[in-house]
Amino acid sequence: MNKYKKLTFILIIVLAFALRFYKLGQIPTSLDWDENSNAYNAYSILKTGRDEYGNFLPLTNRSFDDYKPPLYMYLNVMTIPIFGLTPFASRLPSAFLGTATVILAYYLAKFLFRNQKIINVELASQISMLLLATSPWHAHFSRVGFEANVGLFCAVSAITTFLYGLKKRKLLPLSALLFAISAYSYHSVRIYLPLLFLATIYVYRNEIKTLSKKIILSFLIIASIFTLPVLVFTPRDAITERFNAATSELRREEAEKAIKYIKQDQKEHIPFASIIDNRRLFTFSTILDNYLWHFDLNYLFIKGDDNFRHHIEGQGMLYLWQLPFILMGIFQLIKNRSRETTLILLWLLIAPIAAAPARPAPHAIRSEAMVIPFILITAFTICQLVAKKGMIAKMLLASTILAASFSFIVYLHDYFIHYPLEQSAPWQYGYNTAAEETDKLKTHYEKIKVDGALEQAYIFWLFSTKFDPSVYQKNGSRNGFDKYVFNSPAPTSPSELYVSTAGKFPENFIILKTINYPNGEAAIKIGYPQTNK
Repeated sequence: MNKYKKLTFILIIVLAFALRFYKLGQIPTSLDWDENSNAYNAYSILKTGRDEYGNFLPLTNRSFDDYKPPLYMYLNVMTIPIFGLTPFASRLPSAFLGTATVILAYYLAKFLFRNQKIINVELASQISMLLLATSPWHAHFSRVGFEANVGLFCAVSAITTFLYGLKKRKLLPLSALLFAISAYSYHSVRIYLPLLFLATIYVYRNEIKTLSKKIILSFLIIASIFTLPVLVFTPRDAITERFNAATSELRREEAEKAIKYIKQDQKEHIPFASIIDNRRLFTFSTILDNYLWHFDLNYLFIKGDDNFRHHIEGQGMLYLWQLPFILMGIFQLIKNRSRETTLILLWLLIAPIAAAPARPAPHAIRSEAMVIPFILITAFTICQLVAKKGMIAKMLLASTILAASFSFIVYLHDYFIHYPLEQSAPWQYGYNTAAEETDKLKTHYEKIKVDGALEQAYIFWLFSTKFDPSVYQKNGSRNGFDKYVFNSPAPTSPSELYVSTAGKFPENFIILKTINYPNGEAAIKIGYPQTNK
């Protein structure tokens, strides 16, 4: 790599870092409940060695009984002593590993494009890196404390080191370790990464046949030893509760649909009604629909999924200008197929599998791994355009650069200016502020009651007040601790403070504090009743 290429490489890293760290603690405007949970439980482990439920060095973050994998929580164990129990510390692991994933994209692309004679491999690698650095999908999740982004780093690093390890055998133990660590990162990774490894093994089966039994055995032993704890010590409830939480709605809907159709067919004396309208067939059909929804162009390029915690309004998961490049790129990868292009396409097909059995669909977090093949395909097609000669090709390339630059600038403007103003409610904005305000006022009141409309409010109060974990483990619960009572009806005594959403706050209460969204709309009110009636 010459000095100009090195400079470009460094500048892309700087861009990726800046995009992920600029106002990291302020935008998005508030930590959501999952971010608060990971951070506070990390704080609890730091102080006591136990999580909020009193479990010693747990292998899951039980959280709200959704049992998150523990890796992100333990990464917060490292960031909180340095930066305190703050939003920045909570989001730092995702931003740092998101930047690291951008670097990995360069090496992954360099390996996968190394035999493509029709493109400049170095250029394709740097374009892949740049595309991931500026990707609205990846940049967005790199700025929030979601397990999925750390899981993506684990997946990309495990696959990349494995591919390079086929020649540099010393990297294979590292790949095995990264594969094992991924099991502690995110639920979806536990599904798609083993499938992706199997696909990689199949594609490179000839190289794997040349590996000695000792190397293969050492890989399996390392992967097994470090994966074993999560298999053995993860509570059974952690598996069943998470599975039920993700799939219960789908299974219930399909069972009800099957019963309804069977009854209708029986009235018409349709033979084999119970077979034709079997709920398993309905479930399979729905899972297939959910899977295919992740390739919906409207989802990918126009509006994203239905959760504004996952993307900005009016923006798909990818830039619209990428659409023709991706469509053409898939065609070109199939036409110029090789083992490497086969792996890229298999990655694209495998990535949304973990999201298919769950609702809602499509789901941007569960399918985040799709961003990797999409940026590789886009980079491949752009490099083909660069290689072409003639005025038309130059005009198309210039138009692409202009469209990409304009889209990126618009994204930055919308994300840093409009998104904080217009989409603070999905981030449960005001919960942490309400906790801080009530902490200042609590000496003047017997109790502080918090309406159930503020979902999982207790974790926001634990985080914001930095409540002593050892005291909480002994005397607290989700229903209350100290003077705080959660999921509570409105009090009748003026000696009790009440916190609720602005829309549900009682009219006859004295309002001490109104917390507004950044756009000026009332979010949360704090007050007390005027009389004892």
